[in-house]
Amino acid sequence: MNARRSDADRSVLMSASVDKLVQEAEIEAEYAIGWVRIVLGLVLFASGFLVWSGTAGVTGEYHPNQVRLTAMITVGALFSLGIISFLLVVRRWFKPWMAFVLAAGDATILAGSLYFGLEGTQLGGNWIAAMPAIWAAPLILAVGALRHRPFVQIWATAVMMVAVFGVAFALGFDLFLTDFGTTVSPSDLEARIGRLFSLPPHLMRAVMLTLIGLVTALAMARSRRLLMRAVGETARRANLARFLPAEIAPLLGENGVAAWRQGRLQQATILFVDIRGFTAFAEKMDPARLSVFISSFRRRVTRAVEAHDGLVDKFVGDGALLVFGIPEPRGDDCTRALACAHEILALVDQWNIKRGFNPPVRVGIGIHTGVVYCGLVGDDRRLEFTVLGDTVNVAAKIEQATKRFDAALLASETVVIQTGQQGSWQEVGREPLGGRGEHLAIFATRGSLAAKARG
Repeated sequence: MNARRSDADRSVLMSASVDKLVQEAEIEAEYAIGWVRIVLGLVLFASGFLVWSGTAGVTGEYHPNQVRLTAMITVGALFSLGIISFLLVVRRWFKPWMAFVLAAGDATILAGSLYFGLEGTQLGGNWIAAMPAIWAAPLILAVGALRHRPFVQIWATAVMMVAVFGVAFALGFDLFLTDFGTTVSPSDLEARIGRLFSLPPHLMRAVMLTLIGLVTALAMARSRRLLMRAVGETARRANLARFLPAEIAPLLGENGVAAWRQGRLQQATILFVDIRGFTAFAEKMDPARLSVFISSFRRRVTRAVEAHDGLVDKFVGDGALLVFGIPEPRGDDCTRALACAHEILALVDQWNIKRGFNPPVRVGIGIHTGVVYCGLVGDDRRLEFTVLGDTVNVAAKIEQATKRFDAALLASETVVIQTGQQGSWQEVGREPLGGRGEHLAIFATRGSLAAKARG
């Protein structure tokens, strides 16, 4: 159950990291869309001015003030909406739901442009598809594709369709076009329709078609950039996972490496385990068998530590440094460390029975708890997570003391007290360890002492 909980915790951490990456991408998308709206507003204004003024002398067409005013208001509204969305992101006021409001704003601007454009030409709703402004619909949807949010795009498409059909029916859409040409003279109708297919409207359609192509190219570029970023982040995490514990790698977000390089002091429980008499053991093995032997030992240690929500800080030769309480300390760190130690001893006993080692494999385990420094050390080519400090040194010396006391498992008094298992342990020594000024009480399990006495 502990192993499953550990896997679930790692899954939650990784999911949170992915969600953060997606949220950052969405904010960047709104920032880009804000700029695109601004640029589109400027481009449409400039192109409209050049087209309508530059072609007037060539075509001899007169463009009513209402048409020019409608175009200017449309472009101005699009430009203003871009400024608003841009400021929302820059000022960090933007919320995900605002994308739906901005999409509705785009549709509203388009509806206003179509309505007043058709009204200015005195044509009904049936001629909405002939208006140059209708080309702004795919252009706006192409801009929305920068978001990578399907539901927002579906919403934008829906409100766009409502806007277009709403304008068509508001201006008197004739389902079967039965009144075609009955209210105006044919020559007047031809003149009105002709204005929609003269040189200036065609040039504006060409401008918007070009903008659609450019915006879709931008959307593809952003998609590729996001994909490359995701692949790069995955590769970076995979590379970190080669050298870092699996519990630490998911925590290293964009600023995580810098934070963990600074390190921090926190409570943790340290467990050292080492194979006794390994040198004599190794001398009897060829390199291939020795490799298999060490791999089998490490596999058993890893199985035990993962079962009790600890982590392997490092393997060193025939030994290992295990930590409980990383990344955050828990109230049962000492209890889980002792349970892990007993499981390691049980797995080693099963290993001896299975392989028939002669002499049998024996290990020594030392446990201590206290404040440690934990963080990342090394350069970008090889980062290493490590724990340092007096607590780590004491745990190592307790592990070495297992040789003198001929015990497989020793723990400090602090560990025994925190587990509340004083009745199962007995003090075997109270002495300075390796030059420490204070005396530290070392405890062994009563069962191991009784077994040694019977032996």
